[in-house]
Amino acid sequence: MHLTITARHFKLQDELKDYISRKVSKLRRIYDGIIDLEVVLGWEKMSRYTEFKINVDNGTIVIKEDAEELRKSFDKALDRALRQVKRHKEKFRRIEKR
Repeated sequence: MHLTITARHFKLQDELKDYISRKVSKLRRIYDGIIDLEVVLGWEKMSRYTEFKINVDNGTIVIKEDAEELRKSFDKALDRALRQVKRHKEKFRRIEKR
């Protein structure tokens, strides 16, 4: 899995980058069909946002979450990503069994 982390409108600290890399490894353990993952962190007026673009074997999963802090928005997006990747994996398995 190829991981790209982008920060918009601020400089990404190494501590946050390591945190993201460590947490995102959960996705790889759930589903090995992930080709690449792009994580975009950004600031908009009063909120912080995180976007995930997950390229899987036969499609793309896009997730965007907002929160008051970057870590909270990342954690919310990661939770959604985990659920959607699991759902995609199960759906893909059902199609293969036919």
